[in-house]
Amino acid sequence: MATSSGTVPDVLPSQVLSVNPSLPTNKLLDNLTKNQRLLQSLPQNYEKRHFFTGLYKTLLDDFFYLHERADIQLYAAICLADIIRIYAPNLPEVPQEKMLNMFLFLARQLLGLKKIDDPLFTRRYYLLENLSMVQSFIPAVNLEDNRGCRISTVVLTNLFNAVQKKHTDQLKNLIVDIISVILAEYETIPFSLLELLFARIIDPEKKLREECYELVESIIRRSESFIKPAIAEYFKAVLITEDTESLHLHQKIYYIFDELCHISEAIVDEIIPTIEHRLTVPNEKHRRDAAKIIAYVTSAPNNDFAERYKTLWNTFLDQFKNGTSEVQSSCVKNLKSYFVNHPELRSDLEDVMIQLSLSTDTNIRSQLMAQIRAITNSNLFDISDKMKQILCERARDKIWEVRKEALDYLGHVYKKECTAANWSDDVQKQLTWVANCIIHLYYQKTTQDKLLAERLLTFYLMPWDVKTDDKVRVLFTLYSNVSENAQRAIREIIHSKFLFRRQLDKLIDFCLQMADSKTTNDDKQLIELKLVNLIHTIALRSLPNPEKNESVLKAFAIYAIKNHKQSVTNSNESSILSIFKQAISDGIKSKECYALANGMGQMLLEEAAKEQKRFPTNTTEEQTTATTATTANVENNIQGQFTKMCGLIKTIFEKISTLLFDQETVSNLLKFLFERVSNEPEQPALYYENINQLLKVFIQHPFIFNSSESLELLCNLLKQHVLELAPILIRTIEACAPLIITSKQTSMLTLLDSELSSYLTLHPPIAKRALYCMCALHPDEKDEILQKLIDDTQYDQFDSDQFITRLVLLGHMIQTAPTAIGDIGKRILNNISKYVIDKQQTNDQDDEDNMTSSFLHGHFTLLVDEPHSDPEIGADTRVKRELIKAMTRAVLGLRENSSSLFTITYKLIRKCVEKDQDFTGEMSESEIIYIRLCGLTCLLKLICNPYFYTRIKPDDFLMIMTLLRDPSSLIRQRTYRKLAEHLRDPTCPIELLALLAFAAKEPEREHREQIRRSMLQIIDTRREHIKLQLSYKTVHTSNGHESNNGFDHIDMTNDNDDENSSSTTDEKPIDYTLYPEYSLTYFLFFLSKSPAFILYDDIEMLHTMTDYILFLLDALLLRCDTTVGLFYKGLLRSIKSSEDATISSDKEEKAERKDSLKKLHVLVDLAYVILSQRASSLMICRASSNVPLPEMYFKKIRYNHISYLPKDFKIKLKPITNNNNNNCE
Repeated sequence: MATSSGTVPDVLPSQVLSVNPSLPTNKLLDNLTKNQRLLQSLPQNYEKRHFFTGLYKTLLDDFFYLHERADIQLYAAICLADIIRIYAPNLPEVPQEKMLNMFLFLARQLLGLKKIDDPLFTRRYYLLENLSMVQSFIPAVNLEDNRGCRISTVVLTNLFNAVQKKHTDQLKNLIVDIISVILAEYETIPFSLLELLFARIIDPEKKLREECYELVESIIRRSESFIKPAIAEYFKAVLITEDTESLHLHQKIYYIFDELCHISEAIVDEIIPTIEHRLTVPNEKHRRDAAKIIAYVTSAPNNDFAERYKTLWNTFLDQFKNGTSEVQSSCVKNLKSYFVNHPELRSDLEDVMIQLSLSTDTNIRSQLMAQIRAITNSNLFDISDKMKQILCERARDKIWEVRKEALDYLGHVYKKECTAANWSDDVQKQLTWVANCIIHLYYQKTTQDKLLAERLLTFYLMPWDVKTDDKVRVLFTLYSNVSENAQRAIREIIHSKFLFRRQLDKLIDFCLQMADSKTTNDDKQLIELKLVNLIHTIALRSLPNPEKNESVLKAFAIYAIKNHKQSVTNSNESSILSIFKQAISDGIKSKECYALANGMGQMLLEEAAKEQKRFPTNTTEEQTTATTATTANVENNIQGQFTKMCGLIKTIFEKISTLLFDQETVSNLLKFLFERVSNEPEQPALYYENINQLLKVFIQHPFIFNSSESLELLCNLLKQHVLELAPILIRTIEACAPLIITSKQTSMLTLLDSELSSYLTLHPPIAKRALYCMCALHPDEKDEILQKLIDDTQYDQFDSDQFITRLVLLGHMIQTAPTAIGDIGKRILNNISKYVIDKQQTNDQDDEDNMTSSFLHGHFTLLVDEPHSDPEIGADTRVKRELIKAMTRAVLGLRENSSSLFTITYKLIRKCVEKDQDFTGEMSESEIIYIRLCGLTCLLKLICNPYFYTRIKPDDFLMIMTLLRDPSSLIRQRTYRKLAEHLRDPTCPIELLALLAFAAKEPEREHREQIRRSMLQIIDTRREHIKLQLSYKTVHTSNGHESNNGFDHIDMTNDNDDENSSSTTDEKPIDYTLYPEYSLTYFLFFLSKSPAFILYDDIEMLHTMTDYILFLLDALLLRCDTTVGLFYKGLLRSIKSSEDATISSDKEEKAERKDSLKKLHVLVDLAYVILSQRASSLMICRASSNVPLPEMYFKKIRYNHISYLPKDFKIKLKPITNNNNNNCE
């Protein structure tokens, strides 16, 4: 710089030394140094500056720019900077290209400032100071052809790269001055220069070089007035015109905006109108980009942007809430940042989240679940009421992935809280909604939902891997707090886990039998068929993706059989079947089971590795083709399956009961119960009810009690004489009777006999269970025990409060031991009935028409405080009910020896159901319902008994129809429920299914749908049963044929046995009454007997009949066989060739018979029309034979060709759609 003295040195031309490139290097450096000192002493706009023109032009030579020595380059640059200073503002005329190279040379020298320890650093600092003094780069900005922009770019880049933390504030200020002046010189700052600034204020540069961020921050603030329009134009280019081809940071516009919010409010104010306008334009991309910017900025920490720009924030919220899926998706990712950085915005955002949870876009709902999970971090108390609402709704989302995400998160929340040491009542109440939400998933339609609910219960709600005491505590707390529906789901889940375990045990046994060399070929064929059917059942009902997992499970069975054979040959190895058998054995503990499952998985993974070596995935197409052509069927079947098998084993062990309940857990559960009951006998009724329901599940799987501790605890609990628990405890001991007998614990048996004897005098439910328990504990001595009980009991004390109990026990004893006590039991029942029933009968007892009966009103009493007793039901009605039930049980036990007793019992049952005035004259409405349902129960027991079914008449089923049409909804619902309960047995009479179909006109839609679902389940169960029976029959009658079940490759021993096998076939005709489709036979008959069906051509009534027939046929056509059309045609043809057999053939009843025929046949015509429209593809077939009809209902006549449907009667039905869920297979 010029000297500070007031005198200006007089420079002579000779003082300006030559810097000719030909000079030696040292001489050149010396001359450059002296010239620089001379120039440094001269002021700006020096009069004799023309002396330096030659030096200036010499220094513009590329020789100096490319010199190998940094000091020569630096001194040349300093000389040029001084010449520019003394010539400022007008430089000597030189070509534009020379000017460009000079400024680029000067800019490159500035990069050396980053080397603070460099000896030349002070001279570079002088260069920077000199360039800043007269703003030497201003002429560079005005160069043509974008040269100025090139120079500015290099200057900014080098200065940004040069700045260091150790630089003084003075040096940084000089850099700020230079860059600010360069930017100010532009009329419109180029976007490329703006991006140089932007790149330093966003990541990664912001984090890597904070000193550069601070420098650019200062530059922007100093240049605020003239850089503001340029930044606004940049945002318009990105958001509006989308002219981004030359831009490099347009995709990071939201990061830039966020940093500008921290740097300059004035610049942000300039940009805000553009962004706010973009939020409301029709172009979706513009709205999305603007929303993305606002979302990022407002969610970033350390800003109050949302508070400062309320209008913009509200506009953004409106887009966030009601915008398109793309806009919402770009914003939802920032929810966690909002809740962490800006809790004051929580209220606004929760309203938005509720709206997002209702989005039609699955991805939005899924992302929302992930954000909620991140926001709360599985902390129960961070979940607000609005979040609860969202989670509960998404837990029932129609998309499985969203449901899974929501429920899995809720499971994590529950487990985190329930395993904590201090589990307060408040936390338990808070967790109730979580548990209900998860468990209600079990009632979704798909199998994968049920499996997910089971998995969540095992791993989160009742974590299997916690301590046993904690597991029991968690189980009781969970079960006590959830809703009634959730309790039922828990019981079903636990029961299904035990059933699945039983199925797996059976599967392993089948596999072991298949691997046994002693098993004959005939036996193997039957076992193989059972195995295939069992695999199909397991896959269909218990595994996700049934079709895929069925093939994997079959492949596993094949591999396991082969592996077991090899292990038998190599006796030192343990097979995967033996490990599997051990893993689900009765006495296994949860952790041992888990370890064995891991061992099985490891074995399969090792096999997968071997398989990978045999069949590498990188083989060429030709090699693969050749391998496929030459590989055996076994290898083709098993190839690629081992990894899938490993995943299947994991799924299986997550589902079985072993992880959740082992004998140790149940023992601790009983211990927990005993301690609580013994310390506080007066527990709430709800508590005992919960215990009863839980133990009911375990009773069905008594092996779980097979430990000395559990059996002893059961005895100790029984000794407590808690009436609320007595029935379930006695049932549990009854189920465990074989275990107790096997254990040969005489003292325990003696104790139980004493306790059970005392229970025989209590309420009927308890006494009944005690009776059966005693018989189970002494199976070889039960006749003597029951004989002694009858001898020791006085049955003539009708006014005793134990009379009803004795009556109940009498019926059960006769049914249990009819041979030993049948005669004496009948005599006692007759004596009781003589007292209770006034029989006015003069003729033979079998003449039912002459027998009338009425109940006498004795002075009967009930035991005090009988649990679950209805106060509206009097003692007299109770006696009548129990007498009829006892007589029914006696009849069922005595069978062929019950002729006289059956007649009386049958008469009483009919009078009960028909509401005969002799019985119900003085009964209240509740008592009438009570006694009618009792009659129904007894009648159904007789109907479902194969011996007495033959003595049942069509009128008995028509009598049940009167209950289904009763005005009382309670009677109708109970009747439908009892029908469905009996139909669970696939061998019960199909007439009951026809009766169940009368729910078509049930007023309550929910009840109607529930019955429809029951019908579908009943139909499927019956079809599976028939299919299984027919397949077994096929195996027995078709020996010698090849199997196609996938087990063909397994070596069969005793091959010569096939030569001696029989090939005869069973010619026995098919029993059509087994098939659910046969229910249409009885249904049409029952419909024709409907009291409301008076005129056969009543169009309105025919439309009603259409609804009834549709209700049954829609259930039957779902998942039916393709040949069912042939059956329906034959069946309808048979009915058209028959008439009502229940009407006498007397001439007096000719008109009634003719009318009945028309009503029956018009229903057949109607059914044919419905089938033709509903299942047209099935009815194309041509029936060539008739289907046999029950002779009790139909009498054969000539085929009736006449159609009785009125000509103006028309129906139009939609055919069943052809898909997997709603079609005939």
